[in-house]
Amino acid sequence: MESFIKQAFVVSGAALNIAGHGCAHGYPAVLFAQIESSKGDFKLSDHDTSWIASVVGVMGIVGNFISPVLMTKYGRQKAHLLTTIPALLGWLIFVFGNSVPLFILARLLHGLALGLRTPLAAILVAEYTDPKYRGAFLGTFAISLGLGIFLSHLWGAHLTWKMTAVVCSMFPLIAMAIISFSPESPSWLVSKGRYEEARKSFRWIRGGGPVQMEEFEAMVNAQKEEVASEKNEPIPKRNGIFKTAINSIKSVLRVFKKKEFYKPAVIAISMLVVFEFGGAHMFAAYGNTILQAVLDKENATDVAWQLTVMDLLRTICAFLAIFLLKYCKRRTILFTSGLTTVLSLAFISSFIYMRKAGLFTATWLLELMPMSLMIFYTVSFCLGLVPLNWVICGEVFPLAYRSLGSTLSTSFLTPSFVISMKTAPHLYSSVGVEGAFLLYSAILTFFLVIMYILLPETKDRTLQDIEESFKGKKNADPEVQMTLINKTDSVLVT
Repeated sequence: MESFIKQAFVVSGAALNIAGHGCAHGYPAVLFAQIESSKGDFKLSDHDTSWIASVVGVMGIVGNFISPVLMTKYGRQKAHLLTTIPALLGWLIFVFGNSVPLFILARLLHGLALGLRTPLAAILVAEYTDPKYRGAFLGTFAISLGLGIFLSHLWGAHLTWKMTAVVCSMFPLIAMAIISFSPESPSWLVSKGRYEEARKSFRWIRGGGPVQMEEFEAMVNAQKEEVASEKNEPIPKRNGIFKTAINSIKSVLRVFKKKEFYKPAVIAISMLVVFEFGGAHMFAAYGNTILQAVLDKENATDVAWQLTVMDLLRTICAFLAIFLLKYCKRRTILFTSGLTTVLSLAFISSFIYMRKAGLFTATWLLELMPMSLMIFYTVSFCLGLVPLNWVICGEVFPLAYRSLGSTLSTSFLTPSFVISMKTAPHLYSSVGVEGAFLLYSAILTFFLVIMYILLPETKDRTLQDIEESFKGKKNADPEVQMTLINKTDSVLVT
């Protein structure tokens, strides 16, 4: 129980950071609505709002590439601490700023914080937590993200946009305090050859039981083997800048050819694309437009309560997903959620097409069916694909390439975010929401098939064990491993 509390304490810092990320996603709606309804001289044009909303993605890409450098050189804990600084500065600029350039600067800082945090958050939880708790802890990120969006909208409905920024700034501030008291990742310390420090950190976080120490020794032995194999490789001669660059490219390409790297990278990229085009951010931004098309309503005010229902349902699903991740296999959740999400998008699209063709005339059917389909879609997507985005990206990469792999995969997240958000309005106006949903279901199907082929079961398996499975080495069945862990825990308790 003590180790669980310590793990929860460490994870809470990352969860609060993600909640702040959710606030940053929801805040523009508050800002735009209040400035538009105010009677002051300061107004925002459509050009201003589009820049303020989308500029986050620009710095997100920059942060994606800075993050691995920070987490590899300075450690996970210090890199995590640094992510809170631009987030906090962004909120302070909103509090004291009152112009479009300052708003854009604040959003750039939020984008930088997001880019720094995205490759790091899942790695933190994966390296700090016990395999049997890892899925549940990673699942809390979906709750934090949804809760952040919900709270920013809630506070914005009762407070000014400046006071909303003040309250939102509490998330990175509290996270900063928690991270300051958290230890460094044992995995990072092992990768640097600081084995005694790693042992102390591992014992503090995970405990010193035989199963835990066996996992730690396996991690140390794997690192020593990696170091030994690198020493046996011929030392490259000193060359000019051009040859050095060529050698660097060759070394990177050698990494890309390794199964334990390229398979997790493809899996993580596929998961992130599914996450974005499944509607993770699109529904939050264009929920009114989508619901108006699906429910056949004229104005945004006509779908106000339905949008609230969807927001609450997403949060409820995020809580339920924690228990689902605890008791069900990853592949079962992923492909059940993926299949039902694809079907729900196809059903919604088909219903709209048939309604426009005049095939449905019964009033009760026209009122009941579309909302039922939207609930089916929300539950299908938010109960599996949303929380698994964090879980899978945090579990699949091997220690030696965790920073590089996380950066490579998450570098696809921001372009996916920008493409999905920028193209959505054009798709809605050209082929309709129904046409866009058919396209999204096809995209999801393609990438889900890729993951079905490549993704092994990761539930209750150590990170080292998952790494060995990508290398093609046979390991004990994860269910057997979990039974041994439970038996050992029972012995220790008695």
